Amino acid sequence: MNTNNNSNQNIKSLAGKTLVYIGQETDDIYNNSVIYITENTSSGSEGIIINKLLFATAALECKSPQSNNETELKNIYEELYQGGPENPAHGFVLFPKDESKTNDPYAKINGEIAISTSFGILQEILDGLGPNKKIIAMGHCKWNSGELEWEIFNNKWLVIQTDLNLMFETKFDDKWEKAKNLSNIDMRSYMRQ
Repeated sequence: MNTNNNSNQNIKSLAGKTLVYIGQETDDIYNNSVIYITENTSSGSEGIIINKLLFATAALECKSPQSNNETELKNIYEELYQGGPENPAHGFVLFPKDESKTNDPYAKINGEIAISTSFGILQEILDGLGPNKKIIAMGHCKWNSGELEWEIFNNKWLVIQTDLNLMFETKFDDKWEKAKNLSNIDMRSYMRQ
């Protein structure tokens, strides 16, 4: 009987799914957001916005193996995303789990997606050894227990299956429209309330 309950909890979990914001608020950080849900438990939910760009190029200070632990500045010529309003100085790297080049002990596998907060993966990216497909984001989104489910119930979010093409192949400013289309819901006849 416990097995069935655990199985039901796994089916109902939002972890590994993607949210598409369809709420009415337009001045909110979540307006037109697409969010990958990294955690969904009885304690609450967390996710990372995958379609809001902070910078096209970011600079990181890191240790060079050839410089006796002295720091040097390297440029990452990658898009840097605004992952959410919580802990904006905390970085996350999302990438397809099949693109992991090394065994990152800090990487969390969530379905087909790996999520790392390790400086090691940033070092790999700087050295040209990291995953080819990736999202580098600063900060994350957080909801208290039951809060996200209530927002979904009140038609603020569509829940869709995570699509690797949407996450890693689609331009950031096209993701919201594409994610909406992946829901197969005709928004012209969708009742907001």
